[in-house]
Amino acid sequence: MNKTAIYFSILSLLIFSCSRYDELMKNGKESKAGASESHNSGLNCASCHNKQGISEAKLEGGWWNISGTIYSGAGTTASASDGTVELWSGPNRTGTLVKKMEIDNLGNIFTAKVVALGGGVFPVLVNKNGQVVKKMNESTANGSCNSCHGNTTPRISFP
Repeated sequence: MNKTAIYFSILSLLIFSCSRYDELMKNGKESKAGASESHNSGLNCASCHNKQGISEAKLEGGWWNISGTIYSGAGTTASASDGTVELWSGPNRTGTLVKKMEIDNLGNIFTAKVVALGGGVFPVLVNKNGQVVKKMNESTANGSCNSCHGNTTPRISFP
């Protein structure tokens, strides 16, 4: 392959990558308070909403970079949009707020937007009055919350 073809290939890849990133950041689907379009509360969203996921999941917005379910009380009923999940670069709401997601009416959070989890983030569950309800004291770089919570780790829930 000649140098011109190599440069053109690299340039094309960069332009496509940047435009895809810009598109996701501008129009990527996210959970919204009051919305009821999500489904399968409690299941591992990333098992379908991933790069190789089923075609229906791709039509619903593609793969989720962060997703999970928030429960109420004893962790038996999905919550009804009574808060947000925040991701911080430091523990106890310190450092930089990396991402804030609204909980929808089925208790789900999700985003197709690119979120840099880097070396890890500290999730915080915040109620509708802005008070911290729960927080993770350890960082995580896994955006698929239900892949841990609900299996061997307790479900994420409001008290």
